[in-house]
Amino acid sequence: MTESPALLDDHAHPFPLTPEPLDLGEMSLLVGDAAQGRRQQAAPHRLMLEMLCHRLAALLDCTPDDVLPAREQAAAHDWPAYVRRLFADAGIGGMLLDGGPTPLGPGDLARYEAVSGAPTWSLLRVEALIDPLLAQGADGRHIESALSDFIESGAANGAAGLKTVLAYRTGLAVDPTVTAEQAYRSVATEGPVRRRAKLLRDYLLRRTFAQCADLGLPIQIHTGFGDSEIRLADAHPVLLDDVLRTAEGAAANVVLIHAGYPWHEQLAYLTFVHPNLWAEFSLVNLFSPATTADRLLRLLDLAPVDRVLFGTDGHGVPETHWFAAGVLRDAWAVVRERLSAQTRNGWLDDAAERMFSGNAREVYQLTS
Repeated sequence: MTESPALLDDHAHPFPLTPEPLDLGEMSLLVGDAAQGRRQQAAPHRLMLEMLCHRLAALLDCTPDDVLPAREQAAAHDWPAYVRRLFADAGIGGMLLDGGPTPLGPGDLARYEAVSGAPTWSLLRVEALIDPLLAQGADGRHIESALSDFIESGAANGAAGLKTVLAYRTGLAVDPTVTAEQAYRSVATEGPVRRRAKLLRDYLLRRTFAQCADLGLPIQIHTGFGDSEIRLADAHPVLLDDVLRTAEGAAANVVLIHAGYPWHEQLAYLTFVHPNLWAEFSLVNLFSPATTADRLLRLLDLAPVDRVLFGTDGHGVPETHWFAAGVLRDAWAVVRERLSAQTRNGWLDDAAERMFSGNAREVYQLTS
């Protein structure tokens, strides 16, 4: 079997830089303090966690029943060595980190590189600027100006791309006709910050598209499932079609992340018809591992392979990065074997190189 290339994980999150226990119950889509009991109660019954324990037991040369104490012993002995072992075993050769509400600077990235042994770049999340300003009562004009400065500064500080979690806020049904005045007035609406000022957020997405095009930065957009705070119906990637057809939407390089699951086939269509759009495959390999190969094949059935990126969405403990990357490799091996009688080996080799790293290097303009 042909070995797949090193993975340039184009979407991940920070992990602890010092040892932390492996709590399987915390690997969950259920978030918030009120859900803690449900997370722990569900953990023994979840296939993803059973599969992770079996894989980790094989790596640590122990039985699945002994995997937690074996892991704690390895992690406590030398945390950087343990993390580097995970990343090397998974073939993670680089990663783009979304720090969420806390943008990551060069010093932060250097610390993650030192622990993981993998080159690391940052993603700048736009809600890290928008949400606090809305909470402070800032007006729409100020938010627009501050966001522009935030993006400009992030680009100058080396950010490889932007990210928005608009699907978690007011949804992906973006109105492409919103005027500046309508956007500014919407700030006065009541309700939780996360659901406030839809027209402003819609308007700012178009403005951000334009700025990304000017700066040569791609922008990731969360699509499809996520943690329990998302309203899934608001996260369908097809809802973005109208704004992607605007001048601003057509000018920027846009990456729709998480395969748009459960709408991965619709996402494949979008990448086929929009020349500036990429489909990113992550998170599904972490939380829905048993059917990852089928999902990947359905995506590739229509999406051109030069429009597909691979990631993990690893977050929390580094085992999530490791597990998602391993599942992804196994899924590609299954897909490759299924296609081998109908395609040339050279085509499959090129597809693997592109999806595992080449496309990401091109989209995010990474040279190292």
